[in-house]
Amino acid sequence: MTPKGPVVDNSLAFSGHPANVPPPDIDRKEVESKGLVVTTPDLTAWVGPWGISYAANISPDATGIGNWQESNFITALREGKYKGMPGGRSLLPPMPWEFFKSMSDDEIKAIFAYLKSLKPISNLVPQPSPPVLAGQPPPDAGKK
Repeated sequence: MTPKGPVVDNSLAFSGHPANVPPPDIDRKEVESKGLVVTTPDLTAWVGPWGISYAANISPDATGIGNWQESNFITALREGKYKGMPGGRSLLPPMPWEFFKSMSDDEIKAIFAYLKSLKPISNLVPQPSPPVLAGQPPPDAGKK
């Protein structure tokens, strides 16, 4: 953030949500119960009915996609699977993987090659947090 508003910091391009930045300071219970979505100004942390999720590091560092094979990347974009692992958890917002799933193999491979050509940035993005309401009975449970 600058005096003139947000400015893209290209030195952190593709590194995801900064590891040292805390989650958004909001009333998660209210946001989740109303089905709202809130994001940080830099669009790297998202809060909604699914809990909190963070933009992933997709730089070629080991904390990003540095250890991925091309096949992992294709699975991630085609099937929406975390780290491109079949049977893994689904990718969460803000990753719009559905927009990429119809691309050809060559197009996805080109994106992967481009990302692998970038400067690696070490940034261990926080893991997602489940909803605060998970496992709680609905507000009207037990009422007659």
